[in-house]
Parts: sequence; structure tokens; C-alpha cells
Amino acid sequence: MATLLYRVGAFAARFHILVIVGWVIVLGLAVGGAQLLGGTLVSSFSIPGTQSQNALDMLEQRFPQASGAASKVIYVAPQGQQITAFESQIDDSIDQLKTLDHVSMVAGPWDKDADAQIASDGSMAYANVQYDVPSTSLTEHDTDAIISAGDVASTDGVTVGFAGVTDPPEAGVDYTEAIGLVVAFVVLVITFGSLLAAGMPLVTALIGVGLASMSITIASGFATISSTAPLLATMLGLAVGIDYALFIVSRHRSQLARGVPVRESIAMAVATAGSAVVFAGLTVIIALLGLAVVQIPFLTVMGIGAAIAVVCAVIVAVTLLPALLALFGRLLIPKPTSRAARRELAGPGGRPTLARRWVRLVTARPIITVVATVVGLLILAVPATQMRLTLPDAGYNPPGSESRQGYDLLSQGFGPGFNGPLLVTADISKTLDISKALTALHDEFAGLPDVASVSQAIPNATADMAIVSIIPDSSPDSEQTVQLVQSIRDRAGAFEDANGFPYQVTGQTALGIDVSQRLSDALLPFALVVVGLCIVLLTIVFRSLAVPLSATVGYLLSVVASFGVTTAIFEWGWLADALTVAKVGPVISFMPILVMAVLFGLAMDYEVFLVSKMREEFVEHGDAHRAVVDGFSGAARVVTAAACIMFAVFASFVPGGNAILQPIALALAVGVFLDAFVVRMTLIPAVMMLLGRLAWALPAPLARRLPDVDLEGERVRHMLAAAAWRPAGAGAAAGAAGTSAPAGEGRVEREGADEEAPDGIDVLLGDEAGPEPIAHDQPDFVIALEDAVVVGSGAGPLTVTAGPGDVVVVTGPAGTDPLAVAAALTGRQHVESGHAVVLGHPLPYSASRLRREAALLLPESGDAARPGRETDVLSAVPRRAALVAVDLTGPAGSGSGPDLAAIDRAVSLATTVVVATRADDADRWSVPGREVRVLHLSPPPSSSPQIRPAPPGEGRAQDRIGSDDSREEVTA
Repeated sequence: MATLLYRVGAFAARFHILVIVGWVIVLGLAVGGAQLLGGTLVSSFSIPGTQSQNALDMLEQRFPQASGAASKVIYVAPQGQQITAFESQIDDSIDQLKTLDHVSMVAGPWDKDADAQIASDGSMAYANVQYDVPSTSLTEHDTDAIISAGDVASTDGVTVGFAGVTDPPEAGVDYTEAIGLVVAFVVLVITFGSLLAAGMPLVTALIGVGLASMSITIASGFATISSTAPLLATMLGLAVGIDYALFIVSRHRSQLARGVPVRESIAMAVATAGSAVVFAGLTVIIALLGLAVVQIPFLTVMGIGAAIAVVCAVIVAVTLLPALLALFGRLLIPKPTSRAARRELAGPGGRPTLARRWVRLVTARPIITVVATVVGLLILAVPATQMRLTLPDAGYNPPGSESRQGYDLLSQGFGPGFNGPLLVTADISKTLDISKALTALHDEFAGLPDVASVSQAIPNATADMAIVSIIPDSSPDSEQTVQLVQSIRDRAGAFEDANGFPYQVTGQTALGIDVSQRLSDALLPFALVVVGLCIVLLTIVFRSLAVPLSATVGYLLSVVASFGVTTAIFEWGWLADALTVAKVGPVISFMPILVMAVLFGLAMDYEVFLVSKMREEFVEHGDAHRAVVDGFSGAARVVTAAACIMFAVFASFVPGGNAILQPIALALAVGVFLDAFVVRMTLIPAVMMLLGRLAWALPAPLARRLPDVDLEGERVRHMLAAAAWRPAGAGAAAGAAGTSAPAGEGRVEREGADEEAPDGIDVLLGDEAGPEPIAHDQPDFVIALEDAVVVGSGAGPLTVTAGPGDVVVVTGPAGTDPLAVAAALTGRQHVESGHAVVLGHPLPYSASRLRREAALLLPESGDAARPGRETDVLSAVPRRAALVAVDLTGPAGSGSGPDLAAIDRAVSLATTVVVATRADDADRWSVPGREVRVLHLSPPPSSSPQIRPAPPGEGRAQDRIGSDDSREEVTA
């Protein structure tokens, strides 16, 4: 991954103007698409498969007039007066309501069949407005129309309120989020000591959030999107977008301070810090997409929307950010006298930083640290044992909104349970005595505890379904109402046995109970899928079992502690006024699993950024205890800044925020704070110090099966070192493992190179549309091997150097495979170790590029000894190949050497030729006008276990190379 990201960063740095213009075009298209294709966000919930949802679905099918949207217009008399004194103006308002679009029925408080629509004290009354379409089909125009019609009665001191209306959508970012961005900017300025560097993470994060928001808006035109989804995406997108850019910019400035050239520094920063960013983003995305396990559509949509924001943040960080870094170039280099430069250039003997002093403190007595942090987090988690969950209703809407005012008025005039009616639906299709069935349905609930009133049972037009409305005495989010729902459902079996037809319970409270049960049932599968997969990823990255296990335990401690703090504030009311909590009471039911998903991903971010530095130090010197101190000291500053920014962004959504989002934002803010500063920066260093070398232990069988992920860009460093390597005497004779024959005079001009290959010759060449051979900085050699080991060659380390136009003859005894070496010199066989540069491409890192410039010619099976086959090369060699390797291997010791003049005629004077053969007279081969170098293969010493012959059946490289994707079959 690091090598791919290195190329991405290098491309963005080199063509930064092109990349920036491309992003401007993408953003323009996103904004245009959102304007043209965007739909309407909804605040309703659908929970398929639950009893409450099944009842609603049946209601929509059999009782459509009762399944449409419903609103209430509330008329409140002036203080001390009776609402009946204003009957005339209220009747005028009701007449206006009846004329509105989609209104199927309006029931006024004085209608003869009105059901207790006047408050017991006579202070207020309400009119029921029934629509013939669901709430999702109502527009802002419909809301304005009902408000205008209701306000007709707002004269002579009458106050009009509205329940069941949709409030205008909230802005994605308000002043509180702006405060969070300001705090993030201040933290970045302190971290970087540069206004320019501090501004880049903010700019890229806002671009990523904008792109994600536009994408969600476009998706809302084709799917049902919850109104909370953009808010969650904005909150999470800002947090991770700033953090991811912070890590890359920080690495880039550190390298610039050490004198690394700008473009190389950008590519290396994207390869190293960018690898950690991609992996961290992947863990967050996995956790968010894991919400689909719950099988609640709106929760799945929220997870997908937030995952889109994280994807956008990662893409922006590894593409647009490096382009911006290249645009400002040397302006980002820290001044030599700046604190940032002094910190990067300080030697190990300098003054200890705060991070080094802290890690020494917490690891001095690691057992005490572990016990103290675990006990402290468990104490914070105690209130979580009393956490109550609910589905949000209008009572959770912002104070002052139309829906919240109507909700409060109904609670004041008709009791707290009026806003949470229970709807009982009964299937009476098999009942012959309809009247008796309706009476039984009403009487079943009339005498139950906590029931304020029960409406008359109403059948539908076809008399196959009946409904009853139950008004509880207690509020919708109270424990008494939950018990009432359970009691009614428990009686369903006995009722069906006695009366011959079943019933189901639905309504807001019933939906909340069903959602809570669904979430509870899905929690274990969610944990197994998400946490298990991420543990596997961490094991692959760190090649350790202790690291992912300790990371997961620390995460569990921080998440339950955050739940405890959230419960104390939102349910117990601690600091509720100071934080302007919209409503003290149960928190939204999907808060725990959503917070678990997001916080797990973020916790793994800090684990990766912090522990990867410890692993880097451990790999370098092998001292586990020193690695903890040095690694923590090197990464703590940027992780601290990232956690402070994340905390500021999440916390900014709490004061004055949406009641649904407030507990989620607070739980994430507290969780990030505890996880970053208590778990990752206190508990984990102590645990790592206790474990010592065991922290990096991995069972050998597991180590062999796990892929090696280059998170810290070690392969990139090796690749750059390999690219910079040059042989000591480029163009000189071959070294110990290679010998050369003297060059002859003259040459034969190439003929027939463009003709199709004759029968019996296979051409292995890369993409024909590939680039022309590049110009190399040292053109005096084309092939340079030094102690190179080729997989499958059965030979020891190889050393040879050849220049343009030279002929390299590879030969060896039985047990060795000259063709494997020839294939390696064209990029089609793996070079395991040592130095190998061919046509300026370091191997094995640039093998794919080498294949575009080098051809490998293979005879078909059984063709090895065909007379005259060498002359077939004349028409088989592609013109643009800068290096051509030919397989002329046959039975060792048989026949004489090939006519190299035929090969010489097939290629240009500048083309280097490699011949794989087993001929006994290879030492005496010569080509006029070309230098011939003979590379003798020798079996490796028995003490070199890393070099082995190919297993039986795989002795010829041709068999393995034949499956290469770049192979082309060419026949005459």
C-alpha cells in the first residue's frame, strides 16, 4: 500500500495544478448534481420485521384513511378564559383547514363525534387534521398551508399551536460548529507554529465534508435519507478530515525541516502517514458499515452517510492535500529558528519533552497505572447501568420549534401520555359478530393500570380490521408506559383464545421498545463482525496479538465510561443547564450502537498512529522498553493535537444542538477524550511496558500466514534506496559471478523487426501502449546485479554489469535455471534480495514498468531443439524493446552455440540482449560489434537456506512465466 500511495503522492505533487483543477470540477459537478437531483430528508423511522411496524403496514393496506399523516391544530384561550368563548373564530380556522390539499378529514372540537378534544379545564381545544398521504409525501408548502389556516383563529388573544408538523431542516453547521472549527484552528496553529500549515487541514476537511454532503443530498433524490444523516456525516467528516490531514502535514513539515526536497517529502509523507490514514479510515468505515448488521434501514443509511464522509476525507487527504502542499512548496519549510525546526533537529541528548516526561511517569510503576486507569474508567461507567433508551418524538425537537411548542401544549392540557398514544390494530376478518368483537376489543384495555382513556373500536370500510387508541397516564418515555406496552402484548394470546381474533400494538412507544430489542439482539453480531474484523486488521498491521487485544479492551473501557457520563448528564440532569441540554430523559435508542461504531474506528486511529511509532522503534533497535518511550515521544504531540481537535468538533455539537444529536455528540466527545488521553496515552504505554518483548510476539504458524502490511513505508524506503544504488564500476567487466568475452567488430543491420512472430515463438512484453524507454541518469549500464538472488534460479548470489548493446549469456549446470534469471532481467521473475537495476528500474519494485520496456521470447513446448529456430527471432522482437531476453535453453551439453548473428540482426545496436542457454561452448560465443558477457550460475552453498532450486515440475521458469498477465501469444 505504501508504494502505491508513494506514487499517488508523487503524481499529485508533480501535477498539482491538474489535480487541483480536477477537484474544482468534481466539486462543481457535486453542487450542480445536488441542486438538480437532490430530494427531501425525512424524520420518520421504519423498523421492518417488528410487531409495531407490521401493524403499521397492515394499517396502511386495510385502513388507508387512518394510515396517512395526521396533525393537530391546538387553540389556547387567553389566561383565565374558556376556549368555548372563541368558537366562532376557531370554526373559521377549521373551515380553512378543510380546503387544504391532501386533507381527507378535519374533526373539530365541537363535532358531535368529537372524542374529548377539549381540555378538562376548558383552557384549550384541538382539531384533528387527517391527510390522505404519508408524512414523507408532505412538503414545506403543506406545512406553511396548515399554519396559515390555523392562524386564522389567532385573534383576541387566542394562541395557536401545531403538533405533527415538520419543522424546517436545520442548517448543517451553525455557530456552535463554527466555534469547534475555531478551536481546531487554534490547536493546529499551536501544533505547527504556522498559519499556512494550520489552515490546510481545515480547508481540506471542509472540502471533504462539502463533497460528502452533496453526495448525501443527491442520494436523497433516489432513496429515503434520515434528516440526522447529514448532521452525523458533517460531525464525523470534520473530525476525521482535520485529523487525517494533520498527520500528513505534520510528517511533511518534519521531513522538510530535515532537508528533504519538497516533492520527495510530499510523496514520502503520503506513503507513510498516508498509509496510516488509509488504514485508520478503513477501520472507521468498517465500523460504520457494520451498522447494517442491525437491519434497521434508517440506522444503516446513517452509517453509510457517515462512511461516505470518511471516504471523502481519506481521498482528499491523499490526493488534494499533497497537491496543495506542492502548490505552496517551500513556504511550508519551518524557519531554522522556529520551535518546530529546533524540535525536529534536536538530538537525543536535548531537554526531555512533555511527552517523554509523561510516558516515563506512567511507565515507572506500570502496574499502578494500569489499576488506577481501569478502576477510574469503571467508576465513570457506573451510571450506564441505569441508561434508558427511547425513540425520539416531537418532545426532543429544539425548544421554540412549531412541533415542540405543540407537543408541550398537548402535554400541559391533556396529560403527559397524550403525546404517546398506543394504537391497537386487530384483524377481525374471520369474525362474524363485528359488534361483539369491537366491544371486546375496547373492554380489554379499559380497566388496565396506567390507562387514561380508551377510544371506541373503529372498523374499516370492509370490516376486516379494527383500531383502538389508548392514551396512557404516563409520558411516552417513562418506564410505566413501557410496562403498559409489555402488559398489553402479554395479554394478546389469551385474548385471541377467548375472542377468536388477534391484535397487535404499535405507536411511538411501541416502536421504541421494538427498536431497543432489535438493537439488543444485534449487539453481539455487530461486535463480532466489526470488532473481530478490526482485530484481524490490527494483527496483520502490527504482527502481534497483545497489541490488538489490549487496544480492544481499552476501547471497551472508554466506551462504557462515555455511556456513564452521558447517562449522568442526559438522564440524571447533571450539568444539563450548563450544557443547554434540550431534554432531560432517555437518550435515543440507537445512540449506544452508533457511538460504539464511530468510537471504535476513532480509537483504532489513535492506536495505529501511536503504536506504529513504537513498532518502528522496536524494529530498529529491538529494545521493547526503549521503543515504548521513544515511540510515544515521537507520536504523542500529533496524537494529542488530533484528539483535541476531535474533541472540540464533537463537543461543539452539544450546546444548543439537536436533542437527537446532543447525546451522540457528547458520548463521542467524552469517548475520544478518555480513549486518547486515558487509554492510549496512559493505559497502553503501561501495558506495553509490562509486556516487554511479549507485546510484539506472534506464533510462528500465524506469522507465516499473515500478509506483511507496510504501514510505515519501509518498502518505500527500500525502493528509494534501490533506485539510488549504482554499481561501483558501471560499465566495467562483470564481477565474481560473471565473466565477459571480448567484443568483435562490425554489426549486421536489423531487418524484419515489425513482422509477426513465426510459429514457435512466444513474445512476453508489457502494454503496447506503454511509454517509450526512459532516459537514465547513468546510461553507461543497462543491467547491474550485485549479490542478487533470483527466486527459482537455483543459483547463489549473482553479480554482473552490462551496458547498452551488450549480450549477456546466462548458463549453468543441471539444477540451475538460466531462464529464471533471464526472466528476472525482464521483470517477470522475482528478485528476492541483493541489488538489481535494469534499464534504470530497481527490482523488484519497478518490475511492471520494466516489462513495458523489455521483451522475453520463449519457444513453444517441444521447440527447444528445432533447427534454425534462432532465425525466428528476426520477426519476433518488438521494435520498441530496449532489452530482449531469448530462451535458447535445451538439453545441457547438446549441440553447438546458436548463431548470435541472427539475434544481432533482429535488434538495434542499442538494444541489450540476454540469452538463456545450457550450451557447453557458451564461453566461446561472440558477436561482432558487441560485448558478450557470460554469467555462470552456480548452486548456492548449503548454508544459504534462502536460495533453493525450484521444486519438481517447476524447474523451468517458462512454466511459471507463462501465466504472466503480460504474455501475448504470437503465431506466424
